[in-house]
Amino acid sequence: MASIFSPLTKNIGIDLGTCTTQVYVEGRGVVFSEPSIVATDERNRKLVAIGNGAESMLSKSPETVKIHRPLLNGVVADYGVTRTMLGYILSKCVRSVQRLRIMVGVPAAASNVEKRAVMEAVYQAGAKEAYLVDTAVAAAMGVNMPVYDPVGNMVVNIGGGTTNVAILSLGGIVVSKSIHLGSLDFNEAIKDYLRGQYDIVTDDMTIEEMKITNGSAVLPLEDRGYYFTGRGLDDGLLKECAVQASELYQVIGRPLMKILDLVRSALQETPPELSADIMEHGVVLTGGGAKLKGMEQLFSQELGVPVVLAAEPDLAVVRGIGVAVAEREKLAPVIEGAQRIYRRRF
Repeated sequence: MASIFSPLTKNIGIDLGTCTTQVYVEGRGVVFSEPSIVATDERNRKLVAIGNGAESMLSKSPETVKIHRPLLNGVVADYGVTRTMLGYILSKCVRSVQRLRIMVGVPAAASNVEKRAVMEAVYQAGAKEAYLVDTAVAAAMGVNMPVYDPVGNMVVNIGGGTTNVAILSLGGIVVSKSIHLGSLDFNEAIKDYLRGQYDIVTDDMTIEEMKITNGSAVLPLEDRGYYFTGRGLDDGLLKECAVQASELYQVIGRPLMKILDLVRSALQETPPELSADIMEHGVVLTGGGAKLKGMEQLFSQELGVPVVLAAEPDLAVVRGIGVAVAEREKLAPVIEGAQRIYRRRF
């Protein structure tokens, strides 16, 4: 009987990532983590698959099935498809009779128009209350950083399409920066390299496996080869090819340098008293892109500060959003509700 009379309002945190959408439900933890991909039948405009099911159809779907990636750089690129995806995800994660209080993470670089699009999609999906929080702030909360203490805390969240950097103290943001660059850009750099160097193209799944297996942020000690099959650009026939780990290190290094420049600029804007705290406690790396081999070693060498890779870095943001929605009163300065978003003028 206790479950019947339990409170109907449920706190939910959603990380609308370019690559993966994750959902945190109060009292249950992370209950959904699947690719941000939707497949629809163009003949009758019906939904075919979402998440893992849609991903399995990549490069294998018939002409009548269209694959959508409704999120770009951490914000809504296709409002209608995003609304459909959110409605489907929420129906899987919570009971329909519950009143939903939803918080979504957004990059620091998101414009007010982009924030309104996220807010509208969440309300259309069934939320009664909606809030937005900076992705980097959520990442810091998700790894239990002492954000309420009078000390400087620095977190770097490397997602699929966006990298967010934040320096926090006393529950507020001191410095926050964002760039539309993430782990998908590592994949695109590898694709371009294979196309230019070997005249060969291959599918996204192979590129991702290549990056995970042989990719590295620092020069690899063992120069292993990764063997794969692709389509030749000159004759269109299947070809076997091998890429060395040292090649991938150089290719991935180009977008990585831009991320490092962003972190350097944030450090340069940090007040001296907080810089001392960061030198003592270090920088925490979160996000799926931070799982690239040698990432913390590279950041430590280039920045001259201690760097730590968070445990389960790909879940840090969604867990932090779950904490933030429960502690929204304490985090009021860094949380935006509908009243604040819609009151702004262009």
